[in-house]
Amino acid sequence: MAVIEIIGHIGFFLVMAGGIVVIPFGLPGGWIILADAFVYALATGFQEITWPILGILLAMALVAEGVELLAGIYGAKRYGASRRAIAGAIAGAILGAILMSPLLFLVGAMIGAFLGAFAGAFLIEFLGDRDLRRALRSGFGAFLGRMGAILAKTGMAVAMAALIISRFL
Repeated sequence: MAVIEIIGHIGFFLVMAGGIVVIPFGLPGGWIILADAFVYALATGFQEITWPILGILLAMALVAEGVELLAGIYGAKRYGASRRAIAGAIAGAILGAILMSPLLFLVGAMIGAFLGAFAGAFLIEFLGDRDLRRALRSGFGAFLGRMGAILAKTGMAVAMAALIISRFL
């Protein structure tokens, strides 16, 4: 194997590992893994990674996104959040991740997403009916839902990486 091939393989696997690592920080790790696999497939003439494998990876990335959304909704709903509070949790998670991303490198985005989900659900619920206990439960549910979403999405990214690695064994 030529030195350039070895460097290419190392880069490929490092980007794939990076795709898994960045998910808790709110970055699209599944899409990074899919793009990495596509570039590798193009560079190698679709030998190890074929079009059907890329299709499966695309489906897995889409499922991961859907599960992320549904887990966030489920967590908030399970703790009594209204539909408005669930929308507030989603908006809060996005806004929190964006606003906190400059802080603490990528850790800020992760903290911002968690706090934003809590704050979004809490504020909408509290402003709606002034029930502090219900608002706190809704916020806590949104927080737990966000955590579950990240775990599920990370698990799917690991499964994507395992599928890719299996092509080399």
